[in-house]
Amino acid sequence: MLVLIYLLILIQPYLNIGSITIQDPGDIIDTSKDTTDNAIKANYNVMPVMYLLSPLQATNFFNGTQSSSWISHQTFSATANDTNVIVVGNGAQLNLSFVNIVKTGYSSNLLQASFFGVNAAINIQNGSRVFFDHLNVTTHNGAANLYSYGNGSYAYVENSFLYSSGPAAHGLYAGGYGTVVGKNIAHYSGGNRCSSFAGDSPAGYVTISDAIAHTNGIGSATFYALGTITATNVIGYAANAPALFSDGRQTSVFTNCDLTAGLLAGTVMFSSMIRQQGAMLNITNSRLTALGNTMPGLWFGNVIATVYLYNTIINTASNILVTANYSQVTQDFNYYAGYPDNPNLLPAIVTINVVECSLTGQLIAYNGSSINWIMSQYSTWNGNAYSGYGNSYISISLDSTSIWNVTGNTMLQNLTTSNNSLANINSNGYNISYDSNSTMNSWLNQTTVSLTGGGKLMPAIAGQSIITTTQVTTSSAKQQTSSHSVSIFSIPKTFILHLFSIKIFLFLFFH
Repeated sequence: MLVLIYLLILIQPYLNIGSITIQDPGDIIDTSKDTTDNAIKANYNVMPVMYLLSPLQATNFFNGTQSSSWISHQTFSATANDTNVIVVGNGAQLNLSFVNIVKTGYSSNLLQASFFGVNAAINIQNGSRVFFDHLNVTTHNGAANLYSYGNGSYAYVENSFLYSSGPAAHGLYAGGYGTVVGKNIAHYSGGNRCSSFAGDSPAGYVTISDAIAHTNGIGSATFYALGTITATNVIGYAANAPALFSDGRQTSVFTNCDLTAGLLAGTVMFSSMIRQQGAMLNITNSRLTALGNTMPGLWFGNVIATVYLYNTIINTASNILVTANYSQVTQDFNYYAGYPDNPNLLPAIVTINVVECSLTGQLIAYNGSSINWIMSQYSTWNGNAYSGYGNSYISISLDSTSIWNVTGNTMLQNLTTSNNSLANINSNGYNISYDSNSTMNSWLNQTTVSLTGGGKLMPAIAGQSIITTTQVTTSSAKQQTSSHSVSIFSIPKTFILHLFSIKIFLFLFFH
């Protein structure tokens, strides 16, 4: 029996307040049957080999530049370990419509699965191209739904439902310079390290629009960037992971997205090897929510990164907007790794450009890290900044249209304002200390200045430290994994969603 579920979400432009409830992809299938499968942990303790150990095995091959196939209303399956259901290789083209694909069987080497798509349900290789619509892809035992590998490999998937259980079973997945494009996608994964939309070494190019994604396992982010991620009109709920992992010099662009994270941070940008420069994150007309009581909205470790926030809301239960640290994440993605885990790290260096945003929360730098916070175009920030541990560096820049409402004593390396004016800083009785030896602060002439609200801007005293107490509310961190209701946030009048339209076509085959 074929069941067609049509879900239309339409948010009109210029809307000030709206509320909708969406159906969780995890409610469509009985996930309780996969509890044992989802308890299996990803095992990467294998010898790293950067080539395919043996030829790909599959129950269905489409191969060669002369191969072009159109298939509809069929079911394909595979049950053996290390075996794909479908391999499209060597320049072949495949079109599938209204097709059901079921994959069971384990991967004996998760590095081979990650780098070459071994054991994935669908594997597109070596310059092949596929165009899929109305797919239902179900995988168990840790098999990815779809993998695109190699220069020129291109996968386009629309109006489809993806489900997986078991470890390292990503949804739409690209590596080796392959490309995957998804539109009108619903995805659910229950295992650990199972991101909805992911790139892998050395780079994967992933573009997603009009999608709903729910991951439940530890380390299973909505997005994992190794290459580029471009997402538009995506609602994502990562119950036990950030919305984004970005490893190294990667680029992620989110537009009109509503992303919720339940572990570590809203987004996590790091370098797993040596510190890399050039990581970039751009969030426009979106909302990012971090549920945990210690989770920052944006977290950085062992990376040099630039962030652009345009007309975006960041909600945190912790009241921490940004954390920069000498750190990274563990292989299991379950906690931040510090010096005892890896002594060969470097501090994070972060520049965050805030444009037409109203944000609340603290900026905290640790262990020699630095945060450069640049506000422009009618932005408002309610917060303070300080060093959590060690000598760290925070700089604040405001243009004449932006406002800083200070919520705690703050120590800065640099303070820059338009026309050297302090009129747009409301101190609320708190003091701001600055480094009088920095040439960027020469305009202050090492003086103490009274601020609006009763506080002072003054030179830092040698050895001065700031102790800040943060109040958190535990009740706001409640997580729901069975059904996730999304309330579209109050939108400023300048927030134009340009007909944020999500159309999800899901279908299931019952036997």
